[in-house]
Amino acid sequence: MEWDVGYKIRALLLDDGTLEINYYERRTSVTGGRIVQVFEVDPDGYSSASARSYDSIKLLVRKVYIDSTIGPLGLTNCAYWFNSFSECTEVRGFENLSGVKTTTQMFTSCGKLETIYATSFTNAITSSGSMFYGCSRLVGGTDGYVPTSTSAGSVCKLGTGGVLTNPNADSRTWFYGHFYADGQAVLTATATPDASRELLATGRICAIGKYTGMGFTPWDSTNRPQLTSVHFASDMGSFAVLNLIYLFYSCTNLATITGLGNLANVASMRYTFSSCAVTELDFRGFDPSTLTDLFYCFSGCGSLTTIYADSTWALPSSGISGMQCFYNCRSLVGGNGTAWSSSNTNYTYMRIDQAGQAGYLTAA
Repeated sequence: MEWDVGYKIRALLLDDGTLEINYYERRTSVTGGRIVQVFEVDPDGYSSASARSYDSIKLLVRKVYIDSTIGPLGLTNCAYWFNSFSECTEVRGFENLSGVKTTTQMFTSCGKLETIYATSFTNAITSSGSMFYGCSRLVGGTDGYVPTSTSAGSVCKLGTGGVLTNPNADSRTWFYGHFYADGQAVLTATATPDASRELLATGRICAIGKYTGMGFTPWDSTNRPQLTSVHFASDMGSFAVLNLIYLFYSCTNLATITGLGNLANVASMRYTFSSCAVTELDFRGFDPSTLTDLFYCFSGCGSLTTIYADSTWALPSSGISGMQCFYNCRSLVGGNGTAWSSSNTNYTYMRIDQAGQAGYLTAA
């Protein structure tokens, strides 16, 4: 029998999938879970993910907890710490790594990571290559900021434009995408799928998330071709702010979308329907007054012929943009006969087509 004694930085895998990192004289879990495996963490850091003592259990980790006993140690190198923790959804206690300088590939390929909680953070990061590469679901808790694959350590902060979330001031709200085997996805504020239907995939999406590409929806690269219809449930009107950025981007078999009139307070529709197979869209009941961004919204919808809207439809007079909103919508015709033109693809043509006002919408 060998006793694990002495003060060490330990990574404890608990039976609930939590990886707890702490510094105690003996192996101890402060979160109360049953310890399954224990690993010593090198305070000098790692030169690769495979060099980690705990690399073998990376796919078993669902959550990470960094204990306050880590803070006083003044660690400077956390490179590769959570690299390829592909099943991990959240990290807590990140404030206890304040002052870290090297974070190279720290969260690379953490495709399910949604949250990094920190009550504060002193950013001293000087080396951070690919720190957030592949973190397509990570959303900051202040303004819904989402990092790109090239975002540097400078975005590792609280507040506007930061990926960290203060657990005591989390502005995020979530809706759910329940994707059924018959090809329909239902978007709703309700977390529980319809038990009477065969479920293909499900997941939550941040309502204020400023997503930067694909990879955050239940219809991923594997099952995206199976998505043929979408319905927005009536409870989708409950959000104070709603972004639909990249929501159906490149869903090339998505032909039917219903319930758009159930939405409220929509801000950004950047790339929302880009490259879909829809032939008609019905925006009746949809209030456009909160829209701010229609950048490439309908781009590549070559089969789209008609967009219905209320006769009172009017975009905001200011604070909105949308270059190439109708790029390559070659089949689209407005209600008064205005045919799509490659010279008129800006968001301003998202208006009712009528005498004296050319547009691509049809009043209904």
